[in-house]
Amino acid sequence: MHLQTQQHNNHELALRQQCSLLTFLTPTNDEQWFSSQCLTSKQLTDLANAIKLRGTNVTEGYVAINLYLQLSWQVIYLLVACVEHLGCIPDLVNIKQRVTGSHIYGLANLNIMVQDDSFNNADLIELAANHLIDHQHAWNDNLPLQYRLNEGLLKRLQSDTFHAALIACWPEKSIEFIAKRFQPWQKLCGKHRFRDQNNTLTFMRKTCCLHYQLVAADYCANCPLNKKGTSAC
Repeated sequence: MHLQTQQHNNHELALRQQCSLLTFLTPTNDEQWFSSQCLTSKQLTDLANAIKLRGTNVTEGYVAINLYLQLSWQVIYLLVACVEHLGCIPDLVNIKQRVTGSHIYGLANLNIMVQDDSFNNADLIELAANHLIDHQHAWNDNLPLQYRLNEGLLKRLQSDTFHAALIACWPEKSIEFIAKRFQPWQKLCGKHRFRDQNNTLTFMRKTCCLHYQLVAADYCANCPLNKKGTSAC
């Protein structure tokens, strides 16, 4: 069951304010949008081919990882922002995402679902996990075999993205606040060690996203393969 229009609009405004990385748009005819429920094998292959064009040395591993991240990051950020700030869950069935070249950025058709007043934070997180599984199953079956991730790698990437989303939702908070706030999420995506790096709250990722394949020897600052950190990625 969805919220009434005015209540929904208030929630969408709150999301814009609380998580600036989420952008809600109105689709136009000259843009490419997709619903995860309707993603075809051809659309996924086209997106993978666009990711390949990012660099001359990228491997299929890089394409597979970044294909997953592009398809999932906005959805995970949206789930975390809704649970953390609104105490509710978005309907992921009809939500649309915008494709621009090799990147996915922009959301449309957002619907917020009414939640039972008896639900606590743990209930919402469990519900969010179930919605995410359904969302990913909707497109994973059409994913070309060479770009399907093994379960362990997928869970680590998912865990990294959840942690990044939590920091994005609480950008001004301390390590202690974030660590405490994240405790209910640990069952879903495990533990990370948060840290303050140059006055910026971050965490050590569980998995390398292979960003260095775009620029030789250039690792993300919180990459597990990096000891110093040279990129703001």
